[in-house]
Amino acid sequence: MSKSKRVFPEKLTKFCVSALTKAGLTPADAQIVADVLVMTDTWGTFSHGTAALANYVNTMKAGGINPKAVPEVIAEGAGWAIVDGHSSMGMLGSSRAMNLAIEKARETTISWVGVRDSSHFGAAGYYANMAARQNMVGIAMSNADPNMVVPGARGHIIGNNPVAYAVPAGEEHPILLDIALSAVAAGKILGMKALGQAIPDSWLTDADGLPTSEVGEWPKSGSMLPMAGHKGYGIALLIEVLAGALTGAGMLSEVKSWILQSKDVSHLGQAFIVINVGAIIPIEHFQQRVDQIIGELRESPKAKGSERVYVPGEIEWGKREDALKNGIPLPDQILASLTGLGEQLGLDTQLLE
Repeated sequence: MSKSKRVFPEKLTKFCVSALTKAGLTPADAQIVADVLVMTDTWGTFSHGTAALANYVNTMKAGGINPKAVPEVIAEGAGWAIVDGHSSMGMLGSSRAMNLAIEKARETTISWVGVRDSSHFGAAGYYANMAARQNMVGIAMSNADPNMVVPGARGHIIGNNPVAYAVPAGEEHPILLDIALSAVAAGKILGMKALGQAIPDSWLTDADGLPTSEVGEWPKSGSMLPMAGHKGYGIALLIEVLAGALTGAGMLSEVKSWILQSKDVSHLGQAFIVINVGAIIPIEHFQQRVDQIIGELRESPKAKGSERVYVPGEIEWGKREDALKNGIPLPDQILASLTGLGEQLGLDTQLLE
């Protein structure tokens, strides 16, 4: 990350709502999408925050996302439901699905709600945290367009399907993990490619499906490797089943890239699982036990040269506290993208100052 400028979340949210409304979303829908993107930026996860706003607008213009579509519950039971996104912004169907999963878990203790015919939903952690805010355990996942190889194959076979979980605590922030299942983020590979640097041979395969330390023509040829080899592949496949097969969404090669194939409907699938902790044990007792876990991990013996042991999400919550107080330190390239989008749409870019 290069130099950064601080932008307060309220101003950034207002800008995003204006841009998304100009692109065709209703103000209410634009607010939902903006909340997802800006909260993600407050965590410091800039790759899935407002950096993607211009691409979302471009994909809506190209036809891959329908700004007028309204997600619809098309089937449900006591502890489950399926939402058809009708090619709307992924945040809309996903927010509705997680809210519905939370509502159902109040009655059934554990619930699953899936979304089909969706699009990119941003950061999975946002939806998992929706459940944690209601003192429930939240799990969120999505399949993705094929960008990862699997053991024994070559080329793009399966998506690096993201998954996140959030666990409510007591005095501590929720435990929060949000990961994709490739060995490394695509952005890191692109950054090293731009610098002409070699990469570890655990990140990519070449055109023959063999591990390589050269970026070469990737992503046109070769593919990303799954994290931890067959283990990452196995988890990605589980997500393909829960978010793709079970929902009726696209699977594997049926899923299209919302950026590279912006004219095509993505047919993405998402799935959300909620556990109502308070229906199993008193929530206060559970929160105390989670705090105990966090405390013991944090106080564990340190490796030589290590000053701190973190639990998942702790760094992100710290960044969010700083962002709410002092503004989000948006990298220059994201500010440039947002400013360019604002000028293109005729918006007041002073909100970014």
